[in-house]
Amino acid sequence: MELRTQHSAIRPLLKRIGLTDRECDVYLTLLPLKIARASTVAKLAKQSRSHTYLILRELEERGLVAEVERGKVLHFVAESPDRLLGYVKNKAQELRDLEPIIAGALPMLSSLTQPLPGEPRVTILKGTDGIKQVYRDVLTRPFISLFNPQIHEDHLGGNILHILFGKNAKLQGKDLLVNNEAAKRYCREVPPHENYEIRLLPKGVTFDTDVIVFEDEITIFTFADEPTTIRIENRALADAFRSWQTVLWNMSTPVPIPS
Repeated sequence: MELRTQHSAIRPLLKRIGLTDRECDVYLTLLPLKIARASTVAKLAKQSRSHTYLILRELEERGLVAEVERGKVLHFVAESPDRLLGYVKNKAQELRDLEPIIAGALPMLSSLTQPLPGEPRVTILKGTDGIKQVYRDVLTRPFISLFNPQIHEDHLGGNILHILFGKNAKLQGKDLLVNNEAAKRYCREVPPHENYEIRLLPKGVTFDTDVIVFEDEITIFTFADEPTTIRIENRALADAFRSWQTVLWNMSTPVPIPS
């Protein structure tokens, strides 16, 4: 299938999930490039650089585009087309009927993109929508983490697991929690089970971020000023963090599985 024909087939779908014509142009231009400066995208999309930059920022807010610095120059990275599914699920009440359409379009979208070579790869997502999409990816797979439940209460309005998946969702992994009142509430709402362990860090150990490791990726969620997700894809760094987490795990207090 010719690239132009692919674009014409995908464009109506992207518009149905809320992208404007210019946003479609920018997204479909960046997707096969995988990574590019705003000026490059603007030239190929035949739009002004300033307008293209604003569109890229909007796509970043939706979790479809990330940013990465190379040689002190800001580049934009097209996220995996799977992010379109996450975006739709965040708007589930309004866009629920589009989920099967998005799923059907993923093979076509994936055919337009190539993996970004080189390690480690560091990408940044800005905004709450991007944070929710990454949590949706991470919390469906086995993971380890360092987590302060108070940040979710303060910045997301509650328990992120319940917000995204409902109260019956089950996690798989090991959570190290800051030992505070929010952690106690979290343990009651999301109790440990045979596939999900929780330990409380020693009193006085605290931080205002959420750090999760799964597979070869470290994901850091920060909420100061603008909500931001920083992802580092590198096996050696992920393994190093697992070793550090093991040391802290052995120093921490287990939360018993309810009988």
